[in-house]
Amino acid sequence: MRKGMLFVLTGPSGAGKGTVLTRVITTLSGLAYSVSVTTRKPRTGELDGIHYYFKTEKEFDEMQERGEFLESVCKFKHKYGTPKSKVKEQLEKGIDVILEIETKGATKIREEFPEAIFIFITPSSYNELARRLRNRGTEEEEMVKMRLKIARTEYRSIGQYDYIAINDDLDSCVDTVIAIIKAERARKINYEDLVKKLASLYRTHKNEE
Repeated sequence: MRKGMLFVLTGPSGAGKGTVLTRVITTLSGLAYSVSVTTRKPRTGELDGIHYYFKTEKEFDEMQERGEFLESVCKFKHKYGTPKSKVKEQLEKGIDVILEIETKGATKIREEFPEAIFIFITPSSYNELARRLRNRGTEEEEMVKMRLKIARTEYRSIGQYDYIAINDDLDSCVDTVIAIIKAERARKINYEDLVKKLASLYRTHKNEE
């Protein structure tokens, strides 16, 4: 049976990862989304169990002590983690899974799943990223500057990702991510049994000629 593929969306704060993810999973079938756990407070419109599992510091630490996270990071004084059991269960069933995580978390995922497909979401310019962060209006200028400082570090590793999806236009970026997923699904390595069967059929038919 075909094993599920793991797709990882990452990029700097303000790149629009969450918005792109929402559009992708509502457009493309056969793709499961793994909801992350976080200790930060919900932003306007965010729902527990839909966008994140919102936990207290104590609850998060207890989950970490029990080894429940595939990866976990602390960023901007808040903790984020990817529940391990659900991701592995879905992959073993042949279900493709998509994650939306921080770049540090993506590095840890790569260590355990080197075969995963990593997609870096970003606007085409640093100035545009800064504009978006300030226009969100959810944080003080000091925090915005901190996010931008970290973004500069994150861009240094952009060459390590399998794909770059430019998010200047949301529709175009979503189309790019969907095209990436479809192309990866169509690779022959995902159909080894079928390839062998058809090759054998060809040889049998050729011998009968």
